[in-house]
Amino acid sequence: MKIKVSVCSDDALYCERLVNYFNSHYYDKFQWNVYTQSEYLQHIFESDTADLILVGGEMESGLQSLDEKLRDGRLWAYLVDEDDGQEEGIWYLAKYRRADQIYKDLLDLYARKEHARYENTSIVSGKTTFIAFISAAGGLGASTIACAAAKSFSQMEKTLYLNLENTGSCKMSFRGEEKPGLDELVYAVKSRRNTLGLKIESSVSRDETGTYYFKECSNPMDLQSLLPEEIKELLKAIETAKVYDKVIIDLGNGLQDKEIAVMSMANRVVMVTDNSEIALLKLGRYLEFVQTVEEVKKVDIISKIQIYFNKILKNAQIPDQISQIRVGGAFPMIENGNFTGIIDKIAKMELLQGIK
Repeated sequence: MKIKVSVCSDDALYCERLVNYFNSHYYDKFQWNVYTQSEYLQHIFESDTADLILVGGEMESGLQSLDEKLRDGRLWAYLVDEDDGQEEGIWYLAKYRRADQIYKDLLDLYARKEHARYENTSIVSGKTTFIAFISAAGGLGASTIACAAAKSFSQMEKTLYLNLENTGSCKMSFRGEEKPGLDELVYAVKSRRNTLGLKIESSVSRDETGTYYFKECSNPMDLQSLLPEEIKELLKAIETAKVYDKVIIDLGNGLQDKEIAVMSMANRVVMVTDNSEIALLKLGRYLEFVQTVEEVKKVDIISKIQIYFNKILKNAQIPDQISQIRVGGAFPMIENGNFTGIIDKIAKMELLQGIK
């Protein structure tokens, strides 16, 4: 099935080059219609059958003149010279970038099509980005890549690593000052004494590489006792503090209420898999379950997912998308290394910078 894209922009030369390139390299993925006059905007949004609509930034006034309900009923984005950021509910596609980046962004936008009707409950503060790491099965490396991402991001931004796996541990990944960690946070949430903000500040440890983290609970049962609403309270308290630029949340391979709560609040969900037959089968089942959860709870998760392959042999082929979800890339197989060494090697890979 081809994704139908309608473009309305008076930059006819750019549109011609864009469509020619995609017809040459992704002819089996997209079907294009191009309009060069703003007078066609009404027709495009009202009766055009496009899955995606791209509107030149120069036609903003024409687009704003359309009925708001008409605009909200379609999946669209501005096509602009430079991406100046994202306003709430509005997406921008920067024109002058590598074609493969535009291709990935188009897939990303398309993934929102079937899920735009669900409530976006992501934490948005303008300061902190929450990124959840999860896998559909154990042993695929979600925790390894989450730790590596935290260390990598710490080189440029203030980053917190939060391990919410039922039996998770930070001992092998991070070494630093010994602080109370999650034990104090669980107690603060359960006691309802309005001390959670203070406990977050006093219980966090700092790794020698600069990553902030909470030491795991002494008894794993304590973490498991947290209800989904209490997990949400913890994340909101971290956001309210406005201390961290990024929060990396390690969820392991769970799919209970706790994991659903975190994924619904995260800004981005990184799904880790490999290219084995059983891993892909479990991934498909996992995504089907998440789609059902979306329909029942009316929350948005699927549109935030990026899939990353792990432990991939050199020259192995990976798909561009799975179940309409964009594949962000593949981490190579690393042999002859211990857990800490593998994390350090992955932390130096540019591929991590694609996780935003």
